[in-house]
Amino acid sequence: MAVVTIIGAGAMGSALAIPLIDNGCTVKLWGTNLDQDIIKDLIEGKEHPKHKHKLPSEIEFYYADELEKAMFGSTHVILAITSDALGHVFEKVVPYLNNDMIIATVSKGFDTNKLGEIVILPEILKEKLTEQLSNIPIVVVGGPCKANEVIYRSPSNVVYACEDLNAAKNFKELISTDVYNVKVDTDVIGTEVSVAMKNAYAVALGFAEGFKQREGYTHNNTKSALFTVALEEMILLSEALGGKIKSVIGLPGAGDLEVTGEAGRNRLLGEVIGGGMTSFDALAKMKDEDITVEGYSAVNFGYRLSINLIEKGLLTKELPLLSALYKILYNNESCYASIKKVLNEYN
Repeated sequence: MAVVTIIGAGAMGSALAIPLIDNGCTVKLWGTNLDQDIIKDLIEGKEHPKHKHKLPSEIEFYYADELEKAMFGSTHVILAITSDALGHVFEKVVPYLNNDMIIATVSKGFDTNKLGEIVILPEILKEKLTEQLSNIPIVVVGGPCKANEVIYRSPSNVVYACEDLNAAKNFKELISTDVYNVKVDTDVIGTEVSVAMKNAYAVALGFAEGFKQREGYTHNNTKSALFTVALEEMILLSEALGGKIKSVIGLPGAGDLEVTGEAGRNRLLGEVIGGGMTSFDALAKMKDEDITVEGYSAVNFGYRLSINLIEKGLLTKELPLLSALYKILYNNESCYASIKKVLNEYN
């Protein structure tokens, strides 16, 4: 039977233990330095603090200094770490890997490689692997999948993508259930661009919700238009990098953007700004409340990436909505005026 080590005891890492346990796998949940209180509660049989829900007693829980024990006998590894910490944490995992393992990552975002280039996260993982381990398959995960709903076993559909399709199929057999439905694909680039950029564009969908609060009436027309523009820009980014349209208009792109735009930290940031608070004040408020918004850094990475692609001739022009997001979040420009301009000029 498969032994799966999940790296990261946060919302999604802990949630994925559910379908694995349902399928009879041995599951080891390892917490980073930031997860120590979570691991303590779980060992004591308490609810997971983020889910307000108890996890199955069959799961083995490990503190940060117990990584070797957590990795012992592992056949599969799932990385559930925030994008900014993924490379650092993975370096600690690499010494315990072997060529018979398969790695999956649910982390979402971009990072900068050793050459200073903006790349998708699997490229960061590949950089950390030794030459002897360079053939370990890396599976990426995308789709409309809220962690708390995985805990509740709400019927969901996701995509597991890998250049090695057999590795994706292997993970599917391991984790797919009658409620956690897994599709497989080889489009790693399209999937990764989608899961990263949907966080950025979900901030824009939040703007429309904020306009409603500010003005007292709905802006569903605005939100739907922004959703459409966002998908078109995600397609352009994906194609420029070598990804496929089907991932963007499918579960990793359209599906995940829709659910992320309904609730969550990215939508909340947009909603606060759309409601009238300046972006700098909104970000300071969320920082004070210890709320990390991955869409904020995704906007920065995505915008810089788009400029690089224009310079290389792979994009013909700036992406208006992404550019507006960057100027709103990083230059404190007016949200309402910027979004109105984007939609005025959309064709």
